[in-house]
Amino acid sequence: MELRIEITGDVVEWQELLNGTQIVTLEGASADGWTLSGSVSWNIRDASAAGEGDITLTCDDGADLFGSLVEARVSEIGEREVEEADHAMHLEYEIDGGSGAFEGASGSARAGGRLSAEAFRGVWVIALDV
Repeated sequence: MELRIEITGDVVEWQELLNGTQIVTLEGASADGWTLSGSVSWNIRDASAAGEGDITLTCDDGADLFGSLVEARVSEIGEREVEEADHAMHLEYEIDGGSGAFEGASGSARAGGRLSAEAFRGVWVIALDV
């Protein structure tokens, strides 16, 4: 089973650590009833670092999908390319559980989109093992 979810939302926290690690907390929603909450981290000095984070996707009937970040590629983009965002994000997750209709779910998810200090938008494509 594959799900494609377009989500926009807020960056509720952005931390910059002295070692070059960036940690971002996201909260958003889709037009078709999904909500997202999660975090992602990456290191601006070491692009090979996988990063850490998690994601919870909740559909409008209350069922959840849970995932753990396995790869984060976040890079700065020029202001002229995209006016409302200054970072491009490409994220990959392992889906490692769920609740309700997604109880015991497993699979993977990938996301691509744009990120600024205040907001994000992107498309999450979830592939669930059936």
